[in-house]
Amino acid sequence: MSPYKAIANGGNDLEKAAAIDAVEVQDAVNLVAIVGSLHEHLINLGRNGMDGNMKNNHPVTLAFLSKLNSLCRMDTERELAAHLAVLTIASGGQAEYEVLPL
Repeated sequence: MSPYKAIANGGNDLEKAAAIDAVEVQDAVNLVAIVGSLHEHLINLGRNGMDGNMKNNHPVTLAFLSKLNSLCRMDTERELAAHLAVLTIASGGQAEYEVLPL
């Protein structure tokens, strides 16, 4: 499937509200609140007729994910370690992980 262009519309109240929250969340540190807000906006965008590909690539989604990446100090090494850890945990094992303070 080849890429295509879509329009993010500030004239749509749901998209505008999502964009406002995406801007405001850039100063947030509460992971639960950030994920909860993103979840709410993704549900609303879907109810507004936006398909999965459009939601996955919407500027609001990318802004929220950027914040999550930043908050978790995500890089390739940390991502790989997390994937290996969840495989260990899912199979009943224990995994040590690094906790980076904010």
